[in-house]
Amino acid sequence: FGRYLRDMLGVALVAFALMSLLAILEYVYNQTFNLGTQNADPAFLSGAVLVFIASWLTLWFGLGSMLIIAGIGYFGYSLLRRDETEVRWGRIIAIELASLLTVGLFAASSGNDLYLAESGLAGGRLGWGLTTLMWRYMGTIVGTLVIFISWALAVATGFGLWTKLETWLLQLAGEAPAVVEATPVSLQVEEEQAVVEESAKAAAPRKKAPQLPPEFRTSLKSSSKKEE
Repeated sequence: FGRYLRDMLGVALVAFALMSLLAILEYVYNQTFNLGTQNADPAFLSGAVLVFIASWLTLWFGLGSMLIIAGIGYFGYSLLRRDETEVRWGRIIAIELASLLTVGLFAASSGNDLYLAESGLAGGRLGWGLTTLMWRYMGTIVGTLVIFISWALAVATGFGLWTKLETWLLQLAGEAPAVVEATPVSLQVEEEQAVVEESAKAAAPRKKAPQLPPEFRTSLKSSSKKEE
């Protein structure tokens, strides 16, 4: 039952991500060409609920709302996968930080225009607030460089680019990197191996207890004669 529930949740999240993506694209299209949302037909690509979700996400995250929808869709896809791999929380946190800094870059690239942020474009309110904070205390150029460098470091950590960079530097220096072959083992295979080992131990013949020598054995007949 748990497997079917997980599959249903995964399919629902993937479907929700796809429908939300269509709603966000329609909303951004209407805002870009000044069509507005009051004249848009909500039954064209999405319902009224999806229009509300798209408008709320784009208002706060701007174009970065697509990254949130992509994360929801990937989470649904991971639920549908049969192999259960280890979750690397460090990379997940780094990707979330990179997504946050991405909306800041969107806002900085558009000149940190408040009108665009309120229209659901560029980096939204969140990107506008992050860029405004950095520009106020560090200046326009230095603040933008800090956001970009932090974004690059977060992306490299989230996607595991440091290992590839280390390999490239070793090849550039003429040293061959150490090759480690590892076969991923899923949790389900490990559980099956544990069950097989336990069943093998249970089916193993028990050792017989050592027999006592005849002189140390008690005789029932002798004890009965003594009682008489």
